[in-house]
Amino acid sequence: MKLHFVVAGFSKCGTTTLCTMLMAHPHLFIPPRAKEPRFFSREDYPLYWNWYRNFFYAAPADALLGEGSVSYTEYEFALASVKRLSRHFPEIKIILIARDPVDRIESSYREMHHSGTDWGIHCPFNIWDALAKMPNMLNDTKYGEILHLYQQHLPKEQILILFQEDLKARPKEVLSQCFNFLGVAPMPAGHLENKALNRGADKYYDTITFRELWKTKLHAKATDAIYRIPVSVQNQFLPQLHLRKPFGKEKLEWSKGAREHLLRVLGKGPEEFLNQHGKNLSFWPRYAEFIREAGQIK
Repeated sequence: MKLHFVVAGFSKCGTTTLCTMLMAHPHLFIPPRAKEPRFFSREDYPLYWNWYRNFFYAAPADALLGEGSVSYTEYEFALASVKRLSRHFPEIKIILIARDPVDRIESSYREMHHSGTDWGIHCPFNIWDALAKMPNMLNDTKYGEILHLYQQHLPKEQILILFQEDLKARPKEVLSQCFNFLGVAPMPAGHLENKALNRGADKYYDTITFRELWKTKLHAKATDAIYRIPVSVQNQFLPQLHLRKPFGKEKLEWSKGAREHLLRVLGKGPEEFLNQHGKNLSFWPRYAEFIREAGQIK
């Protein structure tokens, strides 16, 4: 098989929505039930080529094959992933999509609460504690550094940079960019053009009560058994027991220390990334607000 393209992230930046829109094109094929196989971020990936090929068995003969594993741009796996992709498919085309760093980190925070227990992760409720416990929430937001790794192994013309904010505001234009980049005929965005998928507001999280029950010896076996149940199943009954609840439009509280930590770790990276792609700091208003507030503090 030949893999033609990957919507590689960055994570929590609209890749699910974009992949779903691309899947509507008759000459593009992304596995409908497993758009994110995370194949090339696995150390043992050479052992599973047949497993990977099976995702594409239903593809039309004339379709370009693609997938959407955002693990390929996670800080921990980006270098290994791009080396493997470029080695096996030197003509591969990569689509990257970024968003306001503050929004991305908050979405990652919600995702860790929502599905982290599938990996034995219990994300702290406080955003500062969450960043300290899971530094990759910030590292995965180093868009410029991760892009540089890709540019070291692939020609620039094989990498398309998009922004979630543009996808939301001008979906038809962004979709046309993708079709032109991939070399397929244009088609309308259709009914998906204003529909965001995999939204953070739709995620569920454990209540403090459930976390306390999980810690107690009296309920240890029961809660351990619950955590063995997939999150998708948990969400069918735990909300009725008031043990999990949706984030909805809850606003996350950023302490002064958490804000300063974010700015310290990311440095000038987000501003430089925006400048390199013809956008100014105001394009990411929440990140710009953090910078302004840090200036006021000083």
